[in-house]
Amino acid sequence: MSSPLAQQGGAIVNSLQVLLSNLDSPLKLLYGFLLILVIVYSPLISADYRVFADSLLGRVFGVAAVYGVVQTLGWVYGLLTVLAFLLILNGAPRSQISGVEGFDGGGSVSEKKVVKHGAKWWVETVLGENPRKIATDQVFTQAVQD
Repeated sequence: MSSPLAQQGGAIVNSLQVLLSNLDSPLKLLYGFLLILVIVYSPLISADYRVFADSLLGRVFGVAAVYGVVQTLGWVYGLLTVLAFLLILNGAPRSQISGVEGFDGGGSVSEKKVVKHGAKWWVETVLGENPRKIATDQVFTQAVQD
């Protein structure tokens, strides 16, 4: 006669064997772990790599890498790869053409110009910031009505 504790221990061993048999290969798990590190620490990636990833050649390589990962490792690793690639692209610096804000002033602002910033404030120098100011021309206001 076997005790219920022995039967429970057998179920645990059996479920552990099923878990180990269903795990991915160590190389897939290592790739997934590295992708998670890239996703978490994506703001620390150098601007040079981000600029390359944002170029035409970098985007072609990125799409090809995502397609290759989906075909070889599966859709879960493909989704992780897409997320890492998009986070790298998200932090890429944009061109100066897009220096003007992209919203419409609602008809009251007729022109927006980027103002060149002269001398930096001490805080901007210490923190390494390069802010841009936007000047608006011909702003029309109306009195508040109840």
